Amino acid sequence: MIKLMIFDHDMTIVDSSYAIMEGFNYVARHEGLPEVSHELTMQYIATPIPTFCEGLLGEYRPEWIKLYRSQSERLERELIRPFPDTAQTLATLKELGLKLAVVSNREHPSLVLEREDLAKYFDVMVGAEEPYGHLPYKPNPAMLHELLAHTGIPAEQAVYVGDADLDIVTAKAAGVRGIGITKGNFSHREFELLGAWKSIGQLSELPKIVQEDAAS
Repeated sequence: MIKLMIFDHDMTIVDSSYAIMEGFNYVARHEGLPEVSHELTMQYIATPIPTFCEGLLGEYRPEWIKLYRSQSERLERELIRPFPDTAQTLATLKELGLKLAVVSNREHPSLVLEREDLAKYFDVMVGAEEPYGHLPYKPNPAMLHELLAHTGIPAEQAVYVGDADLDIVTAKAAGVRGIGITKGNFSHREFELLGAWKSIGQLSELPKIVQEDAAS
């Protein structure tokens, strides 16, 4: 039975793709390069930064990442938004009696979630810098281990929902069932090959999975 549902942050419960696109377009305009489309941005979502930069701008320069980050806080504030079914799904999962949490490589995931009035649904939010101090980034399972220890819920009663291969690898390393969501650039088949327990297209599918698991 699922008692704890853990979520990745970007492209799982919130859509950060437009903020990322505009950040790289800021760099493109600054450098006199062609602007990038949302479609192209989505092709490189969840890839390493050098690969992302090469795919969108043609090459990787460390100074471009600094330029991008100079705008990221403003763009995230203006452009990151929850997916349309996020709030209702989280409310339904709480009604089903689940504890909810976030585990993200983002340093402070609580900032976006508080601003978007989503933090109220989560019992714990874990980022690379909060609340336990700096922890290794995913796919190291340290953040999931800390969360499980904090809640006292065994790994077999927890699931981790994420949009990328990194999330499924992290879940497996922590002994937690992984659910892939196809909001990024990974398909149902790719999640299956990665060893995901389930894969979904929309967050709204999660309550049914919880109910079916409880009945099994």
